Amino acid sequence: MEQYSIDLIRLFKFSFHLYKKYLSFIIGIAVTYYVLAIIPQVYLMLYSPEEPSLQLQILSIALTVFQLFLSLGFYKIILLLIDDRYVEVADLFNSITPFPAYFMAYLLYMIAVVVGLFLFVLPGIFIAIRFQFYPYYLLEDTHSAITALQKSYYQTEHLTLELFLFGAVVVVLNILGALFFGIGIILTYPLTTMATAVIYKHLSSGVTVIPSTPYQL
Repeated sequence: MEQYSIDLIRLFKFSFHLYKKYLSFIIGIAVTYYVLAIIPQVYLMLYSPEEPSLQLQILSIALTVFQLFLSLGFYKIILLLIDDRYVEVADLFNSITPFPAYFMAYLLYMIAVVVGLFLFVLPGIFIAIRFQFYPYYLLEDTHSAITALQKSYYQTEHLTLELFLFGAVVVVLNILGALFFGIGIILTYPLTTMATAVIYKHLSSGVTVIPSTPYQL
């Protein structure tokens, strides 16, 4: 039986190498995403009344859907950069075709995670780990929400513990970024997203050791 593993230090070294290579573009995209998708939601959450009107509720839902749409575009850009392919700002806004499936997969994913967390926490963590790569499969490999979730689940079968440790590092880095006046997240979120996408690239190619030789520095 083949041994599956993730070398976290080497993974983040490679991801940071790519991050520096495209630093100005990535920061620009992250700021755009932050300003258009995150700040309006935070503002609405902080300043909406205790009993929001129907109009405010509709606006909140619309902002959430828009944030999800931009997040899919952000994943797409990261995948393009990893492959050293041509990318432009418009790629943040042109993931229209896979978005309906992404939206459905997101709802299924979040429902499953929340239910799992209520069932003694560990099931929720397990679900979050095993199904987390569905956006990338939707962008590159399939247009079915269920198929993308299934592929993520089966491809991560031998890496549950390693992905848990990876997720812990991701959470810590992004918390540190958020604590830095909320601005540091613009730096840490793209880096951790890039590291996640690198793992996906290996999983989708059937590699058992992450990063594999071609990705090592």
